[in-house]
Parts: sequence; C-alpha cells; structure tokens
Amino acid sequence: MKKIIFALFLTVYSVNLFAQTVTLEMLEKSTDPKKELLKEYESYTASDGYTYKIGDEITTGVPSSNKTFAFLTSELGMVSGNPMLGAAWSGYKMQIKKISVDRSKKRGATISMRCYLAGIGGILVKFESALTSGEIVGLGMTRDKALDEIKKAKDLFELELITQIEFDSIKAECIKYIK
Repeated sequence: MKKIIFALFLTVYSVNLFAQTVTLEMLEKSTDPKKELLKEYESYTASDGYTYKIGDEITTGVPSSNKTFAFLTSELGMVSGNPMLGAAWSGYKMQIKKISVDRSKKRGATISMRCYLAGIGGILVKFESALTSGEIVGLGMTRDKALDEIKKAKDLFELELITQIEFDSIKAECIKYIK
C-alpha cells in the first residue's frame, strides 16, 4: 500500500513539476485557454527565446508613448487612480514575483507578470506587448543582438580564428531572430 501511495505521489509531483513552464507557442496554439492552461506558472519562455523565471530581474525600457508606459501599470497607482508609469521610470530593475496566464476565449491567452519595483511596489506587466514595444529590456536574443553576433562571427572567420563550420553554426542559430 505504501508503494502505491508513493508511486501516486511521484506521478502527481512529476506532472506538476513539468507543467510549471509555459511557452509562447503553447499560448498561441491554445484553442481553449481556460481548459488547456494553468493560471500560474514558475517560468515563461518568451518570443526572444529566453526563459524568464520567478525571481529573475528585468529592466524597464522606454515608454511606447513618449510620456507613459502602456504595458506596465502600477498597482499602487490603481488605488490612487493613476496607474500609468511615467518615462522617469526607464532603466529600473524589477524582480518577477508572479507569472500568470490571462485567459479568455475571445482574446486567447496572454502572459502577465507581477513584478516588484523599488520605490513603487507592485507593477503589472503585459509581457509580450511590453517586450515587443521595448517597454522592458529582453534578456534573450533580439534582432540587433543576433546581427551583432553574426558580424562578430564573420570578423572572427575572416581573421581565421574560427572555422567555416563554426561560423555557419553561429549564423544558423542567430538567423531565426532576424525577421
């Protein structure tokens, strides 16, 4: 009996362990997010290829409008009636506290993160929108980073410091981020 209970515990634990990461592909393929996706996750693999985890630090970028961030809102500001963050908050580090999937049949599934920003407190981030608009600085590979990596590899190849095979490998890895 103890062996059966232990085996059941291991099965439930391993299923729960592997279900803690959500990817952009999972969100896009979901036809019924409320049934197919959990509400909260431990990590998220974003469009930039990086896996963001609870506890990671992300940096605020620049507002998509000149004055305020559109995809970052202050929880404290929601209470006071002005949830928008101003441009003065560019370049600050925030710690990820919670990763959740906002789910609806109409809009599909999107990732939201609750972060902590010293001096303000809780910040809600509509992650992919903030990432693509530059309101947060991604930790993964961007188009510009990929181009830089290819240029560096080309220079190394021309100086005969790496082989053609190594250059082709670097180029193949980076080219998928150049759209």
